Amino acid sequence: MNKIILSTVFVLASQCLWAAGLIQLSGRVLSDGKPVEGVPVTDGTQFAITDKNGKYELQAPDDARYVYITIPDGYEVNVENDVPVFFSEIKPDKKNRYSYDFNLRKSDRDMSRQTLFVMADPQVYFDPNLDEVEKAALEMKDLAGNKYAGTEAIGLCLGDIVGQISQGEKYFPWMIRNIGKTGFPFFYICGNHDIENNVSTNEEARKSFNSYFGPSYYSFDRGNVHYVVLDDTYWMGRYYAGYIEKKQLDWLREDLSRVPQGSTVIVSMHIPCYSREARKKDWGKESYHKVVSNRQALFKLLKPYDAHIMSGHEHYNENYILADNLYEHCHAPLSTLFWCAPWAMDGTPGGYAVYEIENGKIKDWYYKSVGHDRDYQMNVYPVGVSREHPEAVVANVWNVDPTWKVELLEDGVPTAVMEQFRGHDPNIWNDVAKNGKNYAFPYVGSDWTEHLFFAVPKKTDAAISVRATDHNGNVYTSELK
Repeated sequence: MNKIILSTVFVLASQCLWAAGLIQLSGRVLSDGKPVEGVPVTDGTQFAITDKNGKYELQAPDDARYVYITIPDGYEVNVENDVPVFFSEIKPDKKNRYSYDFNLRKSDRDMSRQTLFVMADPQVYFDPNLDEVEKAALEMKDLAGNKYAGTEAIGLCLGDIVGQISQGEKYFPWMIRNIGKTGFPFFYICGNHDIENNVSTNEEARKSFNSYFGPSYYSFDRGNVHYVVLDDTYWMGRYYAGYIEKKQLDWLREDLSRVPQGSTVIVSMHIPCYSREARKKDWGKESYHKVVSNRQALFKLLKPYDAHIMSGHEHYNENYILADNLYEHCHAPLSTLFWCAPWAMDGTPGGYAVYEIENGKIKDWYYKSVGHDRDYQMNVYPVGVSREHPEAVVANVWNVDPTWKVELLEDGVPTAVMEQFRGHDPNIWNDVAKNGKNYAFPYVGSDWTEHLFFAVPKKTDAAISVRATDHNGNVYTSELK
């Protein structure tokens, strides 16, 4: 009698799911055939946690596209065709059921020491750009295998993987292969150049991106650090905006509910939360497609954590200390001035950022210009070169934040703490003036930046150098030649 009742209940429940348009998701998370307990599994709206048998069950809405896991600490990232695979596309049967097992590989490496490589806006338009991406990837491979040998290497590409989505079918595969030459897992964020621009809704805009990279927001754990990837490029039918939709915020709230307060959380997105205008409290000058309009909702969720936001999009380097526990790193583009010059619009050379992580904390970080060693952290210009301060020696220190100290040295002796100012970097300004009309995109140009410093020398014949001391006490010196 009981079996008949249970069978009837199951049939009625299945009929209710069908009528409600829900999909019954189920499966197991396994490692070497053994169950893995406590792994979060999500459909992008809600979570289930695997039980002692490694089982999960979810009732997903009928528009759910993926079932995926938060890759747990201590397990390898499964990589197929140079893309991390932690998801399965939902293809339900006629009864709206779908079953999928996730198979993990236990790692024998200590993940408490990590090296995080962050690349922003590679934005490939033409075949020669691919060679430059490959050069950067091989440089990262060398760093990971030598300087950082023995650490867990992870990569983040912060969006605008391609320059034009119409060329995505050509360049997405090439970019994946070239970046894959790093030899370690690279996770991809969706940028405004990576979404379809001939569709009418946000929901339709990621068809190409999803086909290569899977879901556009997700999380994973590495060495007591919780990584979150968000999709903050919202397509409005004619243009895009920086906005995190409620569905993602609700998902993130549940995702973070299992992360101990005080933990380091690294959130990656394409469009930055903050801006140079916001720093000056010129709120009305912020553009809706250059910042996340509802950033305060994200900040509130991150308040209990030691949070670092990784962003790109703006094609300049900026650092924002938003609170004692909230820091945003806006990364300069690998693609410089859309591959037209050796520098971005703010004078930052093409490169990527390197973050050194130990025991769940970011211990140090620096900007790494491709083709240069770590010590290359500034360009120094002699008296007479700067448009804003022709009377002074000027330094462009691209990774500076308010904790840095920048000094002018004459004959090796510090004579002034250099004053920060807003202006144009002479390198990129002069290159645009000389070569801009022959650029592949002649409408691009220099832009002002806030990471410039000036000081007037006391002697006219002294040997000049600039010394910059960063947030961690690292000292960088550049001699004026």
